[in-house]
Formats: sequence, structure tokens, C-alpha cells
Amino acid sequence: MRISYRAIHHLSAHVRRLRYISQLLRFVAHTPQNRDVLATKLKRWSFNRNEDITNHKYNTGAAHSMKNIHRIDLAEGYITLSVKFGLLSEISNVFHLTRMGRVLYCLLNDSSKESDNLFSLNEDEKLFYTYQLLQQDADNLLTVLNMIQLHKNTDLKVLKENFHESFVNRLKVKIATCSKEHTINQLHDRYIEVKEKWKKPEAYASYFLPPRLNWLLDLGLLELSRERNRNIYQLSGSGKKLLQFLPIKDHSDVTDIWFEHQYFSKITPLIFPSTDFKFWQEVDDNVRVAICKEYIPKAFELFRQSTVPKVSLKQTVLYLCLRYGKELNLIANVSDLIQWLQTPRILDNFIYEVRISARENESYIIRRHA
Repeated sequence: MRISYRAIHHLSAHVRRLRYISQLLRFVAHTPQNRDVLATKLKRWSFNRNEDITNHKYNTGAAHSMKNIHRIDLAEGYITLSVKFGLLSEISNVFHLTRMGRVLYCLLNDSSKESDNLFSLNEDEKLFYTYQLLQQDADNLLTVLNMIQLHKNTDLKVLKENFHESFVNRLKVKIATCSKEHTINQLHDRYIEVKEKWKKPEAYASYFLPPRLNWLLDLGLLELSRERNRNIYQLSGSGKKLLQFLPIKDHSDVTDIWFEHQYFSKITPLIFPSTDFKFWQEVDDNVRVAICKEYIPKAFELFRQSTVPKVSLKQTVLYLCLRYGKELNLIANVSDLIQWLQTPRILDNFIYEVRISARENESYIIRRHA
């Protein structure tokens, strides 16, 4: 079975609000920044929006100084997290947007309005972050969701007590079902580390759990309630459906094929529950041409980086899937658009063609005059 190990390691326990990541992308979108300048900007921005985070439904994770935290730089923790999410890259201590980071930045730039509270994510942010977090950290996130699904009235104490065993069992199952030697070795190394080197498992869990719990709250996949001085975590309706829609059920996992063929058709309705969607396969090809005539040239404006008229296929198609769902109530999966574009398409005075490479990041859409 073609499965992967998807996990982010070595995070601060205090990087909890996803909106800080969005703000970092805005800071570097036009002018790359070094670490010190970027951290200072984020701390200042956070301090000036203290009222927003104080009044937010989930108000932990501020990037500016807090009374009980003196030994860590909170803003630098968010910079590190942005890199681990695959949204910023660091070259000689200077940070730039990655291709995926630019997709999110363009969505933020196109958003017509913010939520009432600055730290509440827009729907397209949720759809993007859910995609990217499952790509990068599914083994940790799905371990947390499975534990909350299994244990009723779950609080942080229960999760800390059960995280080690749950994660070890997950690794064992994945080792037994994986077919790729490289991934098996990667999973086995992680299994040995977790099984034998975590001398105080609950202490490790104290670092793993708070960020993931809060990201899941931001995405609307968890709900938090207060009961007898305990914070109780439960799956939201969207969280329950997410687990039902995953391609691997026995230990809740994702695959590259699922991301390409089903992610948007399954998850978009969870993020936009009140919207009446149409699917790419249901619309006439003339409608598809009209839609792409508007949005693909826009993608070239946003993502073209050289004199050669080409853009990254993965970056562009992901952007189109996100924009179509939000603006047109149209659901297209990544595979739908790639398959459609493999036939050269004449849009206005240009022909658009796909160039597929064995290396995913080297596949492009080429534009030439008709």
C-alpha cells in the first residue's frame, strides 16, 4: 500500500493560532525578510491586536509576550512553524514564500472580507490549511482525532496519558501495511525512537498535543467545552465526517491518490456546509472553458516567475480548486483539472498545454500564442 509518514517534529508547544501563519505570509509576500525583522514585525502586529486574541473563542498562542512565558521567543516559533508547514523557505536567514505559501497568500489577498474576530479563519483558509496540514502532519493530527473519537469526555490529561500508546500502535500498523522500503525504514526509526527513547511519554505529549488541538479547533474539526474545571474536547460534525471520508479507515490515514482524486469533493462541503455545489463532471465543457478562460490567465499573472510563459502545474491547479469552490460553488479535484488540461486548450488568443514530469514539482502549464 502506498502510504507515507507525515509528521512535523520539534515544535514549540505555544504555536497555536493559524492566523499568525497567514500574517507572516503577508509580511514577506513582496519583500523577503530576515528572521529578526520578521519576528519583530509579528510581535508588534500581535501586540497591537491583543484585544482580538483576548476576545477570540480560543485565546491561547499569542505571538507577543505573556506573563508566564519568558524563555522562548513566541514569534520565532511561528516562523519555524511556517517553514515546517512548507509555506516559507529560508535562504541565508532570509525568508521567502514557497509555491504553496504563495497560493495561500493569493487567497488571503482575494478574500472579500475578514471575520468579526481577526483570529477566526476564513473558509478558504480552512480548506487550504486542512489540505496542507494533512499533507505535512497527518500522522500526528489523525492520532489526536482518533483518540478523541475513542475516549468520551476527553480532556488534556486523558490525551496525554494515551498519546504514547496510540502513536506507537499507529506506527506498528503502518509498518505492517507499507510497501515502500524507504518509508518502512523511516517508520521503523520513528517507532524505535518513540518506543524506547521517550522516557517520560506524558512530557513529550505535553509538547505534541496543545498545538494540534488548537489547529484542529481553528479548522472547526474539534469543539471545546468547559465542564467542572476541565476543558473537554469533542469531534465537531465536520471532524466526524472527515474521519469517515478518509481512504484508510482502520487507522485513519491519507494517501497521495486521495488528495488528487477526492480531497476537494469530500472536504469542501464540510468547510462550506450551507453551499449548494456543482461538480466538475456535471458541467458542460463550454462552461469549463469559460471558467478557465477567466482563472488560468489570472494564475499566470500570480505565479509566473520567469520570462518563459509557464507556471507550476501543482501550484496552479490547487489554486484553481480553492478559488472555484469559494467563488463559483464548483468542486473540482486536482485530478479533474490535470486530466482536462492534458488536452491543449485554446483560451482567448493562447494555447495552454501541460508538461508532465516524473518529479511533481517540475510539471508545468505552458502558454503559447494560438
